[in-house]
Amino acid sequence: MSESGNTTTYPGFEGRVGRTRETSEPWWKPVAKAKPGSPNIIVIYMDDMGFSDLGCYGSEIETPNIDAIAARGLRFNHYTTHPICSPARAALLTGRNAHSVATGWLTTNNPGFPGYSGDMPLAAPTIAESLRAGGYTTIGIGKWHNSPNSATPNESWPTQRGFDQFYGFMEGETSYFFPARIVNNNTLAPIDQYPPDYYATDDWTNHGMRFVREARNNHADKPFFLYLAFNAVHGPLQAKEPDLAKYRGRYEAGWDVMRAERLARQKALGLVPADATLSPRDPEVPAWDSLPPDQRAHFVRHMETYAAMLDCVDQNVGKLVALLTEMGELDNTLIVFSTDNGGTSSAGAYGNVYFNRRFAGLPALPLEADLAQSEKIGSGEVPALYPMGWGQVSNTPFPSFKTYTGGGGRRVCFIVSWPEQITDAGAIRSQFAHVTDVMPTLLDLAGVTPLARSHGETALPMHGASLAQVMRGKAAHSVRSEQYYECWSNRAYWRDGWVAVSLQRKGDEIDFDNWTLHEQATDFSESVNVAAQHPERLRELVEAFDKAAWSNMVYPLDNRNAIQKFNQIPPHLRPPEKGSRRFLPGGQTVNRALIIPLIADRNFRITANIDHRAADEGVLFAIGEVFGGLMLCIEAGELRMVYNGFGEYTRLAPVQAPLGKHALTFDFEALGKRRGRGRLLIDGQPAIASGDWTDCSPTLMGGFHEGLEIGLDRRAPVDWALYQRHGIFRYSGTIRDVIIDSSSFAPGSAYAQG
Repeated sequence: MSESGNTTTYPGFEGRVGRTRETSEPWWKPVAKAKPGSPNIIVIYMDDMGFSDLGCYGSEIETPNIDAIAARGLRFNHYTTHPICSPARAALLTGRNAHSVATGWLTTNNPGFPGYSGDMPLAAPTIAESLRAGGYTTIGIGKWHNSPNSATPNESWPTQRGFDQFYGFMEGETSYFFPARIVNNNTLAPIDQYPPDYYATDDWTNHGMRFVREARNNHADKPFFLYLAFNAVHGPLQAKEPDLAKYRGRYEAGWDVMRAERLARQKALGLVPADATLSPRDPEVPAWDSLPPDQRAHFVRHMETYAAMLDCVDQNVGKLVALLTEMGELDNTLIVFSTDNGGTSSAGAYGNVYFNRRFAGLPALPLEADLAQSEKIGSGEVPALYPMGWGQVSNTPFPSFKTYTGGGGRRVCFIVSWPEQITDAGAIRSQFAHVTDVMPTLLDLAGVTPLARSHGETALPMHGASLAQVMRGKAAHSVRSEQYYECWSNRAYWRDGWVAVSLQRKGDEIDFDNWTLHEQATDFSESVNVAAQHPERLRELVEAFDKAAWSNMVYPLDNRNAIQKFNQIPPHLRPPEKGSRRFLPGGQTVNRALIIPLIADRNFRITANIDHRAADEGVLFAIGEVFGGLMLCIEAGELRMVYNGFGEYTRLAPVQAPLGKHALTFDFEALGKRRGRGRLLIDGQPAIASGDWTDCSPTLMGGFHEGLEIGLDRRAPVDWALYQRHGIFRYSGTIRDVIIDSSSFAPGSAYAQG
């Protein structure tokens, strides 16, 4: 405080304060306002959708609403991305290379190196933070997957990183019919049961539209930024029946024919050069005509579901555009439509009905078992994922897949529309662009200056460059000339139309010398290796990759297999050898991240302390869901235990439920090599006189979405048949608490080693 005569000023106050209002001068802190005429900005971000999946990129899938956005705007045919979800999203949100913002891998797996912690530094402001400071309302919807701690609110959650509103889920995937944990701002939404017609894609869009309406009701002229991040078309492949019905029978020609037809349409659209060639069928993909009829029919159901999921997205994009039209704001809304990476090969040559077994470190069920469950594909009952042949269709005309740095993993669609400003609507741009360019482009077009300081620190500069002049047709060449790529030890480096690529077989020793070289001016699909003809060019690009890798914290490369990478646990989160945790009823589902360490591939007992009356029924406790988990309930007077080993169901012999106060326990013993056995105890004694154990294999690890639920089986059920009879089956008696006692790990358990 400083004084001058009879007036004073206070710290941070730029007016003058006297003893009375008449001798004082008021002052109001300036409120951030966007420049007049600033556009609304919508980023519609897809998941695991390849280059060719949209109608306007050559697909047979019906996407008229997305195609209409392209017709009002521009399509890019050389836009690239980091080829897996968390890194791509981190780069989109910060304008920086993913490893440089600690997101070189999935944000929930921390191997203990700077480029891979998953925690985007606060000094790297997000696009939402810069736009909010520039006078925008900011809205985040759908999939986040950029916070290493998804259990409790923290500084990396969306509303701490610039979003005024957030509605969605925090992790990498979830059920479309029964999302495990929907977060509303910083609160877990208290959802016990979804309505019968619930579907996540519809929910994300409806909430996004509601927030847009509220933003306009609150501020008539304030532009908004909507980040609409669909989890479609990421697994599990699940679709609504009307959408599935639309695509029945459309894929019987198979993946070889569909790839060729998509390339022909791409050429007709002018999207690829007339002389572009189709990359060879991947060596692991069988020729469609070589497959027996039952397998072809089974594989068709996967692709029918995939197409139905994308069709549903298009319907929802249509709803959003209709709202903008009704508001009179479509012409001044800048819409970006893209995807985080290309189609995947994760489910192998034959696909999986229970794909989540992979996250649990288990082999796929035999193909014969999958064939017997074909009718379930697309439903909420199974977490299916397509065979990699369909992933290659998705990535037409490129080789390779998600997580790889070949064209199929890193080259994806990119559409931008701004009717009020784009003068050559419907045009195709062939200049190079990268996901890191999105943020600087949008800030440039919005007239918003990037934050100079972020969370009290000097803001890190962006790596991307603005594509504004490219969009306006005023830049004949790309705005920058080089970019590195790395994912799961696969590497690539692009410079001035040449790209060097090194692909690894997962789990093998890294081969640092297996580079291929491709000249994109004559080889659009990156199908011809010209390394032998241009050794100096290749050496130049390999050296450039190494330099970029060191400066962006890419090293050390990690080519461990999936189970080792997905179950990497920092020391402070590793489970103790023994311990006991008490959980109380009446709260929300306990996050799976807190429950998995207590039961993963180890001996444990789960005890429900209850007071039971003769007429009482319901679920005592449940962990997981129909994808994998366990559940203890009382039904028709019997104590019933279901163990779901990721599609391998075990039902323990039911016993009479005792009346009164009792401790009811599921006792599990891990035997090694992912085998286990279980039994029921009543007040610490075997529920059946013989004390016999029942095989309960495989042991649980990751692979399920729901954590611990007490007194009901919320959202996705562990036992589908029980769900059909009773829904969430809330227990009508009294549960005092649930105790999980954890003891020794299975011999040689990979999980215990972290």
